[in-house]
This record gives sequence, C-alpha cells and structure tokens, in this order.
Amino acid sequence: MRRSAIYVKISGLESAGFTLKVRWCLLAVRLKLVLEYSVGAVETIALLNSGYETLRPEILLPISIARELKLFPPPTTATIKEYTLADGSTIHLIKIPRALKVSVTEDDRVVGPIEADVTISEGAEEPLISDKLASKLNIAVLDFGEGIWCFRDEVGKKERKTY
Repeated sequence: MRRSAIYVKISGLESAGFTLKVRWCLLAVRLKLVLEYSVGAVETIALLNSGYETLRPEILLPISIARELKLFPPPTTATIKEYTLADGSTIHLIKIPRALKVSVTEDDRVVGPIEADVTISEGAEEPLISDKLASKLNIAVLDFGEGIWCFRDEVGKKERKTY
C-alpha cells in the first residue's frame, strides 16, 4: 500500500513550533503477479486499470521488467502499435503477442497462468493489467478507492486488500 505524508506549517503557529502532519493513502487495486517467460519468471506488483481496454489479455510493462524477462530488446515477433489514450492523444508502444503466462499469487491460492500479450512502454512506472487480463484472472473489484478486491468465486465471502 502506498502512503504519502505532507507536513504543513500553520501560519502564525510555526514560531511556536507547531507543524500539522497530514497522512493519506493513495490506494488502487494492485495485485501480486508472477510473470513467466521461456527464460524464467519475475514476481511483481501490478496496477489493475479498468480503463486499459484490450481485445485480448494484455499487460503493459516498464522497460526494466521487460529486460528482466529478456523481452527487451524486443524479439522479432514484436510490432509497434499505436494506442489511443483516454485524453485522445496517441502513443506508439512495443507489442509482443502471447509473450507471457500471468498468474495472481496470494498466500492462500494462485490463479492462472493466463497467456497474455505484452506491451512495453518506456514511460511506464509500474506494470498495468488490462481489463481482459483481469477478467481471465477472475478478479472482482469491490472498491477501487479503497483497494478492495476478491476473486469472482469469493464475492460476498472474502475481501482482499491491495498491495
């Protein structure tokens, strides 16, 4: 869970040494994944992004993780694809079809592996899970704002918290 803190000096009180500390949590749904490729596997935390709409299960990776998986520099099966972002702008990203097997790992169970396409982004800070990949992994989001989710067969029985 990501936490941030901000320190605020209250006008007129800083001379008396008062500082107000405000803490808030930046929550979203983040899942622990195992990404398997022919040369090995990487465990990582990935952000579930319901706005990342794809036709097939797909995961967007930062170059650093793509390098760990030996997917960067990209293999000959890679192509450059144009993506339209939510603001209407376009970006060109590296796409590798059927490159990984993706599993969600929790203390009490593993769901997957699911075959997924990989998109590599130079500007990505963390892996992103597409809508179709989340669906194939049986993820049910109960509260995006609080980072609460479960597997579909657990709805009404169990709540899981984001990483």
